[in-house]
Order: sequence, then C-alpha cells, then structure tokens
Amino acid sequence: MSQNHPKAKGFTLIELLVVIVIIGILAGITFTGANFLLGTKDIKKAESEVEALQLALKQYESEYGNLPNTELVSDLDDESARGQLLLFSLLGLIDEVDNVLTKEERRKSFLPNDIYTFATQTESGDFTTVFLDLNNGDITFVDGENKQVSESVCMIDPWNYPYIYEYPRRDGHRGYLLFSKGPDGMSSIFKTELTSTPNMEDIDQDNIPNSEPGKW
Repeated sequence: MSQNHPKAKGFTLIELLVVIVIIGILAGITFTGANFLLGTKDIKKAESEVEALQLALKQYESEYGNLPNTELVSDLDDESARGQLLLFSLLGLIDEVDNVLTKEERRKSFLPNDIYTFATQTESGDFTTVFLDLNNGDITFVDGENKQVSESVCMIDPWNYPYIYEYPRRDGHRGYLLFSKGPDGMSSIFKTELTSTPNMEDIDQDNIPNSEPGKW
C-alpha cells in the first residue's frame, strides 16, 4: 500500500525577502554601533592626549619660566611647523630660542612615553606616520623602513591632523592655544586680536576641547 508523504514546504519569495531585509537591518545596526564605539574611543584618546600636553606645558613653564614660542616659526600659519616646535621643545631637543641642542646639551623630556602618534607632512598635504627612535640614547625619527626622516615632524590626533598649538595667541587671549580639530579636521582660525567673542561655527562643534579656538 502506498503512503502519501507531505511535501517539504520551501520558503516563498516574500519570506526570503523578509529574511534578507531583517539581516540587512541587523548588519546596519551592528555597523553603526561599531562606528559609534570607535568614534567615542578616538574622542577619548584625543582628550587624554590634549590633557597630557597641557600637563607637559605646565611642567615646561615651571622648569624654564616660559612656554615654547611659536613666533620663532618662519610661517605662523604653518600648523605643522608650530607643532614641531612644540614637540621638539617638550622633548628637550631645542632651547627656548629654537636652537637645536647637541646630545650632551639635551634637556629633560616632558612628554609621556608611547602616547602620541608622530607624523611628517607630505607634498600632498597628508600626514605619514613616523616613529620615535631612542637608539643609543639619541633621539631621531624614522619611517616605516627605519630610515631617518629629515622633514618636519609633529604630533597628530586620532584623525591624522596635527594638534594645534600657538603661543602667544594672535587672537589676544591669554595663555596658549592648544586643541584638536576633531574628526572633521576643520576649525575657525583667528589671526588677529578679537574684540568680542566670535560665533561658533559648525566646523568648531567637534573641536577638542570645544572651547577652542574662540574660548566659547
């Protein structure tokens, strides 16, 4: 006697489409969540690096009675050059008038080890990571192939932009200017003394700290 077996029921086209849509939604949620976590991590990193630089500058000023002076830079609008002056001053590689010191003349370093990312600017304007080499007690910067770099070197934030430093400030505020431009890499620039508090532009919303550069 033959028996009738029920036929296996397959997915309909609509059911398959529903499954695909659900998978897409879940993937989107996961991707968005991952990006949020990574973005938050970068912001926290930039905040801690700015705070460490503020402490280093406080120690530098306490030791020498002054701050690294960006008026010694030939082009005040060159953020990378100002960044190098800050870096080399805090590493003890130059004195307060930008004289390069010999190995024997080197000053104490105020920078914490293994916190910052160093980079040199290419002709296209991008920044390429370089590495601090402390071999034999000397201080040099080398590229990924361990070749010494001769270009200017500065500290960059998690979004590969230089930390902005200026002292004395051209906007008339007391103290020094120090901040990260944040994820968008853009901010307002004030080259002359301000007579009132400027408007905060959209490009300044993600600056770290967000009180700079206009002291809002």
